Amino acid sequence: MKKILIAEDEKNLREGIARALMQAGWDVVEAENGNEAIKRIEEQVFDVVLTDYKMPAKNGLEILHHSKMINESTAVIVMTAFGTVENAVEAMKKGAFDYIQKPFNIDEIELRVDRAIQQKKILDRVNFFDRQRSSVGFSGIVGDSAQMKKIFKMIEKIAPSNTTVLITGETGTGKELIAEAIHKNSTRKEGPFVKTNCAALHENLLESELFGHERGAFTGADRQRIGRFELASGGTLFLDEIANMSASTQAKVLRVMQEMEFERLGGTRTIKVDIRMIAATNRNLEEAIEKKEFREDLYYRLNVVNITVPPLRERKDDIVPLVNHFINIFSRELKKDIRGISPAALNILQRHTWPGNIRELENTIERAILMAEGKLLETSDLAIAAAWEAKEQAEFKELRLPPTGIKLDDLEKQAILEALRMNDWVQKNAASFLGLSSRVMNYKVQKYNIKNPRWNKNKPE
Repeated sequence: MKKILIAEDEKNLREGIARALMQAGWDVVEAENGNEAIKRIEEQVFDVVLTDYKMPAKNGLEILHHSKMINESTAVIVMTAFGTVENAVEAMKKGAFDYIQKPFNIDEIELRVDRAIQQKKILDRVNFFDRQRSSVGFSGIVGDSAQMKKIFKMIEKIAPSNTTVLITGETGTGKELIAEAIHKNSTRKEGPFVKTNCAALHENLLESELFGHERGAFTGADRQRIGRFELASGGTLFLDEIANMSASTQAKVLRVMQEMEFERLGGTRTIKVDIRMIAATNRNLEEAIEKKEFREDLYYRLNVVNITVPPLRERKDDIVPLVNHFINIFSRELKKDIRGISPAALNILQRHTWPGNIRELENTIERAILMAEGKLLETSDLAIAAAWEAKEQAEFKELRLPPTGIKLDDLEKQAILEALRMNDWVQKNAASFLGLSSRVMNYKVQKYNIKNPRWNKNKPE
């Protein structure tokens, strides 16, 4: 059960929020002033802290600061009275997850709290990556391939500057983690890292999300909203799936990049900002330019430095460290004692093409851990295993022997060589793949005089 602290000096409001959240299934603790809230934070770990900005003794900013000192991943939502939006913006820049203006309805509070809990879950996962990563890692990114090592070096080079970066690659390759790594290693790391998925919102909603709006700017705009550009000032703004922007929004974004200023929707006051832009897309922007779907001048503004993240099928060396990390994460989250993965199951993962990239691998391991009955993940735990078995059976039925005949030993030697190649020349894994013991595999390798320069016994003196 997720634990939530409500810090609010107005008793009726506090008790009303607490009652609603408890009915929604959350464990709620109340505090009637700032001092009591800080005491509770020191005594217990909270997933979410919901605090009024203005309270007796300690105010909302002090509660935010104390909460972040005790547990960085606790999500803090600040409640603020109408007309004090500047206070809320200040809180967001200092690490608050969200803010909500009074008066509000209970449904809105429940929505914000649920969103904060989901965000905390993701943050906990990233933090766990940081603590547990082996081989080469960078700010939560796991990888041991030559391609990823090259990306790590590029991040180190470009992070300290304010240069605009365009990250390209298929969906699920980890573009957002790379953007966050650039921010965390930059001179702006103490500032906010604000992200927006341009594909997730309708054109009008996206403009409001990016630039904010004034009260009465359009139907339903009953209060002022601070946009992402404003929230990101002093830090980094990450625009994901930027190719999904409309032409008019692209023009407005280009103006902000050129002038570092804009107006909220429905407003006349020019707001100046200081941001670093990082954008990402899974589309070919040069093709989009040819089709008149993306502005060429915006593309050149964005594409000062380009980082192309290769798909997982092109960096198979990353599969083993990624699998190990996901096993660590989900065995802990799901409270299962999983110690690793069998060679046969790992072989299937290494041979799969991963159209969904790392996201697909993550989901595969999570499901496998849920299904696992032993301490190792087996092929029977993998959802993709059945498809692979059907494919291999179909391929095996198509086996054709030469019309002139072939010796059985030659056929066996070819099968062993192919199994070794498919298992990166690891004899133990190839033996498991062929259903042989390690002793028999070693005998066969000697019988057919199979050698590989990577094996110690084949290395020159």
